[in-house]
Amino acid sequence: MLKIDFTQEEIDKLHYERYHYPHPLVQKKMEVLYLESQSIKHKDICSLCKI
Repeated sequence: MLKIDFTQEEIDKLHYERYHYPHPLVQKKMEVLYLESQSIKHKDICSLCKI
């Protein structure tokens, strides 16, 4: 599995964009990345985001 290291600046941006980006699909992708940045397991992210 690929491990991505996020900077705090990137995490802050993801946190903002997951609610404010104008397109809902992009918001969902930002949510997934944000959860990944919080070290949540992939299977849990899939369950939480229903993907």
